[in-house]
Amino acid sequence: MIGDNLISLDKVTSTNKFLKENWHKLPSETVVWALEQTEAYGRKKDKWYAPFGGLWFSVLFKPRKRPLIPFYYVRMYSLAVLDLLKKRYKLDAIIKWPNDILVEEKKICGILGESIYNGNNPACVIVGVGMNVNNDLPEEIASTSVSLKQLIGKEAPLNKILSEINHIAYHSYYLKYFKPKTISNLTKIWLKNLNIKKGDKVKLKTLSGRIVIGELVDIKSDCLEILDASGEIKVFNSGEISVII
Repeated sequence: MIGDNLISLDKVTSTNKFLKENWHKLPSETVVWALEQTEAYGRKKDKWYAPFGGLWFSVLFKPRKRPLIPFYYVRMYSLAVLDLLKKRYKLDAIIKWPNDILVEEKKICGILGESIYNGNNPACVIVGVGMNVNNDLPEEIASTSVSLKQLIGKEAPLNKILSEINHIAYHSYYLKYFKPKTISNLTKIWLKNLNIKKGDKVKLKTLSGRIVIGELVDIKSDCLEILDASGEIKVFNSGEISVII
């Protein structure tokens, strides 16, 4: 079960980095939990603020008969965090493409999936979860991010949240959907809980600051296809996207 082997650390550069350095000698479903990360990072290697009070953990997967594709694990943990926030804390949470969880249009959690290869074959997947729980938010992200403490008006137990997220991930998704004939159903559930849908009129701000407005044609594993004003379908694998109402 996920978390049967739990490594708890006071401080580490990054829980993902820790597993990338030690994956070969640890069993599958090992969880590394740190109270503080000094060199945390997100998608595109963006710096992630990970001080004391937040929930920062990574999970190692190297199963023999289940898919080793990072985006499936990101989707699984996105749904697990979403379920926790909605069912346990009664919050109106949603998944923001591709790997963030929002409450009241503010980011509460980010999820990162990475692979390690043995030659041309994937050897393992590492999924990292960073969730604002009891930590204070720095001024530069306070307008776009939120903590669980702010939303519920009190501190929440990190160990309990960690256990519940991994329990949901394992029992509700990993055992049920991580098989060749059922993995597509995980994607269907993920799509239903996204902040964007096919056919939406959207605005996307690229990393360079360019604004693209058009119709969302398709949502793929690692990119979006948008039909822009010129009638061309453009492909984007990153950016800030929102629906135009």
